[in-house]
Amino acid sequence: MKRSGMEDLGRTVSWSESGRSVLRLNIRHLWLCGAWPLPGSWLYRWYAILGLVVGAVNAVESAVSLYFYWGDMEETTLLLTSSVSNGCGTVKLAVVMRNQRQYHALARRVQALMALQGDLVAADPALSAVVEAARRRAYRITLGMLLLMFSQYFVWYPMPFYVDPGARRLPFAQHAWDNNTRLYALSYFLQCAASARGTQLSWSLDLLFMSVMLLAAAQLQVLTRRITALQEEKREAKLGNAANSEKAALADGGGNMYDNLCLCIETHQKILSFIKYLDDTMSSVAMIQFCVSVLLVCVALFQATYSTDSTAVLRCALYLPMPGTQVFLYCWAAHNVTEQAEAVSLSAYSSSWVGTGRRIKQALRIIISRAQKPLVLTAGRIYPIDREAFVSLVNASYSYYALLASMSKRE
Repeated sequence: MKRSGMEDLGRTVSWSESGRSVLRLNIRHLWLCGAWPLPGSWLYRWYAILGLVVGAVNAVESAVSLYFYWGDMEETTLLLTSSVSNGCGTVKLAVVMRNQRQYHALARRVQALMALQGDLVAADPALSAVVEAARRRAYRITLGMLLLMFSQYFVWYPMPFYVDPGARRLPFAQHAWDNNTRLYALSYFLQCAASARGTQLSWSLDLLFMSVMLLAAAQLQVLTRRITALQEEKREAKLGNAANSEKAALADGGGNMYDNLCLCIETHQKILSFIKYLDDTMSSVAMIQFCVSVLLVCVALFQATYSTDSTAVLRCALYLPMPGTQVFLYCWAAHNVTEQAEAVSLSAYSSSWVGTGRRIKQALRIIISRAQKPLVLTAGRIYPIDREAFVSLVNASYSYYALLASMSKRE
């Protein structure tokens, strides 16, 4: 029966279901990139496979070009920036295609998470404002970052025509073996297509996980306010009862307050279970992005600092914030989840538990003990994702940049 339920969660999300999802923009953008089969047709599968083929061809082309230009630091670093960025998107596409059911299940679990406290949220304007703010923030950041990345294409792609129209240069990998004379137009188009597909896919997955983390943090914040409201409910009951109300509360264990506290504990357990599933799904993709971002920041910073080509400096300077932003979105959103998880313990401990029944104290001990265990999302299941991780990754990028600069000066 349990297996049947899991299989039902992993079935393909339809187009109409995606339209009702809180992750509608994320899912449909991944569909456009060939990573999320909403219709489930064979034609779409071929479209996704074509994306992998284009990425593989671009990787081979970049490797051959790198071989011919090895020793030319300027061409090499510029080529590494584009090929590693495109390759990251292709690898992420392969991961999603390999674990499609897991991603469909994640989308359905997010909907279940939003419905978990839906009745209480709908009845309380303050709680509704918390959830709505998280939805708007996730949507606006997703849309804004995708458009920002799209704007980069108008700088990178037409640059060869602006700089030297008669040189027949390609936007990324140059064909030194034939001086860009064969299939120039086709090569130009394939490089632009591979770059757009790879970068959009890479960003789309990162923004999907960021959105899910923001929504999970909002649910933890709602839970924290529910526990705080239980405290207020008990105080009102104590003030409104007769002189012997304290004895009555001790006798019956708090009545309705105890039942609501048990519901909060159940909700807390379900949210923790969802975050564990999110960590399992996100971990490998986050590790790929962290490794790639460290390399890209290092190479782009070197190119922007030491290149004698002003156009290359402009392109790298505009691109430099992008990989750092991808890492920051992970660390910022994951840190929000950790903070809200800690707030659950604090709200339970700060409640007016003195003078309550033994059952209420036991229930509070349960939720405090579990919430005190740090809730940390990871990359590769080994590297914690938080604000400190972002700082350490930036430091690592600068260290590699300094090493690369030192090697260049020796030459």
